[in-house]
Amino acid sequence: MRHKLDLFHIASHNAYQEAAFCRNLGLLDANDQNRLQRSVVAVAGLGGVGGGHLITLARSGVGGFKLADFDRFDTVNVNRQYGATVPAFGREKLRVMKENVLGVNPHLSLEVFEEGVTEANVDAFLDGADLVLDGLDFFVFEVRRMVFKKALEKGIPVITAGPMGFSSALLVFTPDGMGFDEYFDIREEDTYIERILKFAMGLSPRATHFRYVDMDFVDLLDKRGPSLGCACQLCASLAVTEALRLLLDRKGVKPVPHYLQFDPYVRKLVRGRLRMGNRNPVQRLKLWISKNYLLDRNKIIGPVKPPQPDLVADGAAAVREYVIRAGMQAPSGDNCQPWRFSAEDGRISLLLDKGVDESFFNVRQAASIVACGAAMENMTLAAQACGLEPEVEFAPEDGLGVTPLAALTLNEGREVREPVLHDAIWQRCTNRKFYRKKPVSDGVWDHVREAVERFSGVRLQWISGADSLKTFAGSVYLADRIRTEHRGLHEHLNAMIRFSRKDAEETRDGLPIDNLEAGRMGNLFLKATKPWPVMNTLNALGAARGVAAHSAKGIRCSGGVGLVSAQSPDVESLFMAGRALERAWLTFTHYGIRFQPAAAPALFRLRWLLEGEESFSPAHRKLLGRSWAAAEECFPGFLAGYPVLFFRVGFGPRIKYGTYRKPLSSFKAD
Repeated sequence: MRHKLDLFHIASHNAYQEAAFCRNLGLLDANDQNRLQRSVVAVAGLGGVGGGHLITLARSGVGGFKLADFDRFDTVNVNRQYGATVPAFGREKLRVMKENVLGVNPHLSLEVFEEGVTEANVDAFLDGADLVLDGLDFFVFEVRRMVFKKALEKGIPVITAGPMGFSSALLVFTPDGMGFDEYFDIREEDTYIERILKFAMGLSPRATHFRYVDMDFVDLLDKRGPSLGCACQLCASLAVTEALRLLLDRKGVKPVPHYLQFDPYVRKLVRGRLRMGNRNPVQRLKLWISKNYLLDRNKIIGPVKPPQPDLVADGAAAVREYVIRAGMQAPSGDNCQPWRFSAEDGRISLLLDKGVDESFFNVRQAASIVACGAAMENMTLAAQACGLEPEVEFAPEDGLGVTPLAALTLNEGREVREPVLHDAIWQRCTNRKFYRKKPVSDGVWDHVREAVERFSGVRLQWISGADSLKTFAGSVYLADRIRTEHRGLHEHLNAMIRFSRKDAEETRDGLPIDNLEAGRMGNLFLKATKPWPVMNTLNALGAARGVAAHSAKGIRCSGGVGLVSAQSPDVESLFMAGRALERAWLTFTHYGIRFQPAAAPALFRLRWLLEGEESFSPAHRKLLGRSWAAAEECFPGFLAGYPVLFFRVGFGPRIKYGTYRKPLSSFKAD
């Protein structure tokens, strides 16, 4: 760096100041520049917001910083964090940002806190600072609260700016104004969720972004929400403007309860004075509505993500259990959960329980083998998230009852890099609602195809045009008529429907009736037609056509349909197809795209190939011929291959009712 400065004939600190910050003159005068050079700003957190604060302050001429961050850069930081580049992956944010800011001004005075801000070092972090800029993660509430309270006790102003959609919200706290707890109305009895909601509502009281943010991507319980790089840059612009105002004793500082939010997306600047802070009666009403609305959206009836263990702190046994629990979240035919697990040091064996599903659909255990493949894919992702190098060994054994399929070896020594699809394991679900007719783009399908075809012998095809969807809807209509008219399939489905919440919670398998998204009248129909004689009588009157028409409408009301096929119907090919199918499902889930299997056309075809046409009545053979002709038109090669599963995808509302899983103890193999 010294050599580069010499080339530009910059021999001293003062010479650098004169050259590097001369374009500030006219907005800042010489005295201002000198004052900024001698100022010290404490920046807590160096991610999307804090990293931008640091670089923008340094380019403005601030000469001293106290920096705190304990985290490392990863791929998920790229969209918004200043220091997140490929060479920075895995490196400490503090070290990377120190290099970046010294590249802006090599004469800076820096004091770093590699463990982040803690109770033990908060005084040292704040002492000597003229100002604090809050760059902490949105969900790091208690550390933020501690920093604000300590800073104001020491007479140091604090600025917080939060990215909200495309916008930035800004608050300034000064020693002579309202404190953090007073403004946000934080009470000791508040839960964590209540505190986070109060912080969000106090930060942006008029919430210009609320109209366009997809709340399905906001999960307060999992500490997750969307954020854009442009909004983080806007945060730096607003926060540094106020920082210069404070550091230079300029007029116009408006501390809380004043607030400001600038949203270029809706072309709005909102500002005002929130009297009493969050204790304002109108604000309390907003908070009540937000709490009940947001918490309701974050409660899905069904499985919940268990705490993720740390290999060192919690031990290998806890990690193995977590990996198995991830496997248990895989999909299976009517949620029958056919897998069993056996764990020992460094190894988890995956077994198939052949007695769990003996339905007409599960020909030669094909559907259950696919489900076990999906469970294995979940386990590999969970193992990677725990810092392990998983290795899959496929070694099926023939036999009745519970038989081994594969084993997962958990090799240590991998640096923790959480797979981007890991969270999707716990969010994945079957969504039977009607979707918007907005097509899923070929670019997204290509991304999914790449994920699927990494598994040997597996093929993905798709359609998304309205005409093709209409044609395939006809195929589904004909196949679902058979599903409704087939006594074995009808009785098996009804045996797996849990008609009350109590039954669903007690059995913890099958399909809770609300998960079927049939609506009130549909639920009454399902209950009334549970006995086969009733359903058979109604079929004679055309009920099967009505049920099938509903399924066909689901195909038309979607953004596309995919088909996963295997190169052969042997156990290994079906197992690999299961892994590929789960990878596809998780990828769609990651993108917020809804997913529903359309099992009948593919599984009927597989039964025909494996068991012969005698598996079906003459009338149903004719329907299948017409159904498969439509499927072949949409998916060339369908009749020549071994279809595993059709599925529809699209953009639409989320579901409220998921499915349950049995206790872990019930999956342990003897």
